[in-house]
Amino acid sequence: MKELILAGDIGATKTNLGLFLKASDHLTQKAFVTFPSCARVELVERTRAFLKREGVLGQVPSACFGVAGPLCRGRVVATNLGLELDESGLCAELKIAVVRLVNDLYATAVALAWLPADQFAVLQAGGPGAGEAVSAVLAPGTGLGMAFLVAAGPALPLIVASEGGHVDFAPRDEAEIELWRYLRARYGRVSREHLLSGPGLLNIYQWCRETSNPAVISPVAATAAAAVVSSAEHGDPAARQALTLFVSLLGAAAGDLALTGLAGGGVYLAGGIPAKIINSLRQDGFLRAFQAKGRMAAWLSRVPVRVVLDEQAALLGAARLAALGGKAA
Repeated sequence: MKELILAGDIGATKTNLGLFLKASDHLTQKAFVTFPSCARVELVERTRAFLKREGVLGQVPSACFGVAGPLCRGRVVATNLGLELDESGLCAELKIAVVRLVNDLYATAVALAWLPADQFAVLQAGGPGAGEAVSAVLAPGTGLGMAFLVAAGPALPLIVASEGGHVDFAPRDEAEIELWRYLRARYGRVSREHLLSGPGLLNIYQWCRETSNPAVISPVAATAAAAVVSSAEHGDPAARQALTLFVSLLGAAAGDLALTGLAGGGVYLAGGIPAKIINSLRQDGFLRAFQAKGRMAAWLSRVPVRVVLDEQAALLGAARLAALGGKAA
């Protein structure tokens, strides 16, 4: 018997909703909608409208939403959106018996076990001796998300969501110290998310334009991260410098994450940015920074590193969790 489930991926910039049909262990996406992330009232209205449009309002027994923020006792506040959601309220407002809220990186981590092999790009194959019990996810998008997965036999892995994107940024050389000073003057405190995110790439680009020698300064300022990537691909000197530094910083952060969790099972790069800069990640700057950890360099060279290509990974993970109903993953 087929069962309807609702899944949502609520990010700082956009919200994706999917209606799925569950048959045994198989999920089929029946409908999809995306819209700019918004306040709670509008989010509920848009979700109800989506269900009504599909003729299933009041007929969906379970739902799960991945939200970019920390979760506590069925309540979550989206860090970069200021949106507060609670499971019991959504149950009543959406006419759904079971609503589960999880961190968006938790949902992404769940999806890893279900994605086909062609939805991963290998940056480093890894090798024996790194260990396989723990894996990690690093996801730069509008913000910077992190999570760990701990193997638990045949069951779904234990997943630990993290707000590690908000840790302090530690510069590695004199140039990065100058970048840190530039951002400290703007923000007061500099976190890794101030660099490893869409807005972070723009921060780096603006610093390159304002502080580099005249030969590097570009004639036209990019105003969004996507424009920086596009400009870099078309040979813009400042954009190329910014993207090169972004890739190196991402490699360093991924290496730090692998060491923090002893993630010998692999590091997965997810979120909205990595798949869009895959050619830059394949160059040696990323892996050089990933492995540049002194005495741990040899171990890091054995850790697999993959890019998640499916842009709807978090939505798929939320759908898998909704299919479990009230059971824990």
